[in-house]
Amino acid sequence: MEQLKFIGKRLVYLVVMLFGVATLVFILTKMIPGDPTVANLSQRALNDPEIVAAYRAKYGLDQPLPVQYILYMKNLLQFDLGTSMRTNKPVLSELARCYPATIELALFAIVIAAILGVLFGIISAIRRNSILDQTVRAISVTGVSIPSFWFALLVLYFFYYKLKLLPGPGRLSNAFTAPATVTGMYVIDSLLEGNIPKALDAVSHLILPGTVLAAFTMGLITRTARSNLLDVMSTDYIRTAKAKGLSRPGLIIRHALGNALIPVLTVIGLGLGNLLGGMVLVETIFNWPGVGQFAYESVLSVDFPSIIGVALLIALNYMVINTVVDILYGIIDPRVRCS
Repeated sequence: MEQLKFIGKRLVYLVVMLFGVATLVFILTKMIPGDPTVANLSQRALNDPEIVAAYRAKYGLDQPLPVQYILYMKNLLQFDLGTSMRTNKPVLSELARCYPATIELALFAIVIAAILGVLFGIISAIRRNSILDQTVRAISVTGVSIPSFWFALLVLYFFYYKLKLLPGPGRLSNAFTAPATVTGMYVIDSLLEGNIPKALDAVSHLILPGTVLAAFTMGLITRTARSNLLDVMSTDYIRTAKAKGLSRPGLIIRHALGNALIPVLTVIGLGLGNLLGGMVLVETIFNWPGVGQFAYESVLSVDFPSIIGVALLIALNYMVINTVVDILYGIIDPRVRCS
């Protein structure tokens, strides 16, 4: 009952925060320099005052800002994000088209980051101050420090252009056509078709961009897991368990890891939120048709409805993920109680 009450409160907070984010994003978007009319109409159309007036009236740009805000919030309550000025399609349908590609890449990257990060953190903590520990820490620092766009170009040059070990930009090779859309994620949809070669090809296209995106989060997870595991290993109950003769693997897995993973779970959750909303450069470099590339194209064309839609989606990602992480805290460690 207490858990259900907590979940209900968080859902109410989520709605309030979405309203605040929508207001803030609307204000900031209107402060962006540039006129969407100039960005989207040809020079010939701009020379015709009637066309310009019709365009501004269509998207409500001829209305005062308070009126634009009221109309936008009214549409938002009806789950209407408006129409994209660039594609002339509903923003919601455009995001629904792009979002599965971003989810597929983000999930692939966070799985790699979580597995390698936790594994490296455990190894580094067990072999503290050894050569192995120093190597793992160097890898984690490199992952956190290296710019994603430079890393993306680097892996493309070596593994795609020079060594030809992995495919380059895109979601599928030219030999395959896109699978029938069920989830929008090519790997799953290819498996649902029963086309194993296509699914494997889709996985191979995930490796390079997924590795680039995983590097930063993997470094954070490694450092967090190592630090917290060392702290837990120095507590009294761990020393007592060690004095009872419990083996080192059993000591870590059964007693230390659960407590050490709570802060790691926060890093994984924030990392997933960051991946779902912060992969603009990587998606552009790898020609990945996800939300990041859609956001990039929308900014270039000063497409206000699309920019606001992307911002709201990113905010919703973070809020939902944080709520899920809070709930998982109580599952991993019963001592954590929601208030």
